[in-house]
Amino acid sequence: MDEADKEYFTLKDVANRCGTSYGIVKRDIDKGILPAYRVGRKYFIAKDEMSEYVAKAAEKWGIEGYSIQDIMGRIPLSYAFVMDLIKTGKLPAVKVGRQYIVPKGEFEKFMENKKM
Repeated sequence: MDEADKEYFTLKDVANRCGTSYGIVKRDIDKGILPAYRVGRKYFIAKDEMSEYVAKAAEKWGIEGYSIQDIMGRIPLSYAFVMDLIKTGKLPAVKVGRQYIVPKGEFEKFMENKKM
């Protein structure tokens, strides 16, 4: 299953998305900052809750933009292709923790340059 099709995510998925550790996400669940469902010993976070949590994490770092998954939701490109655009400098991005954030202005410029 593609990550864009998932409705629920594990703690590890959320940690990877917002560039933090598993422990920080678990602590935020324990504090009630991030709502989660517990099934046995595993926690699952709803897609909407994860998106909000990731947005707050990006806001905390002071960068307003799109994660790779957000870009994949806006335009039909694979994760590998978006990463290649970032690595080659065609799509400028800022690394925040373990993830890349593409500033909104840079994404809009990129889209304008690709119009036919």
